[in-house]
Amino acid sequence: MVGRGSNEVGADGDVTTRIVTAVAEREGVEPTALDTRLYEAIDPDALTRLIENAPETGLTVGFDYAGYRVTVVADGTAHVEVAEKL
Repeated sequence: MVGRGSNEVGADGDVTTRIVTAVAEREGVEPTALDTRLYEAIDPDALTRLIENAPETGLTVGFDYAGYRVTVVADGTAHVEVAEKL
């Protein structure tokens, strides 16, 4: 899929769960049905520690996961955005 749409995910749950959930919603499947595991794209523990240790700094981490571009911003709520790769 190619497009410019994005899903923004708020502060419910930990950041890695929110990423997987957002991508699954885009794919129209349950999170456990995704073919690609998050750890295949990024170290989930390292991402969680990085975001938790930099609250409200605006630190931005971007990576590709399951055909989507994921952006996580440490803005006090660990803002997560999932957009289709262009």
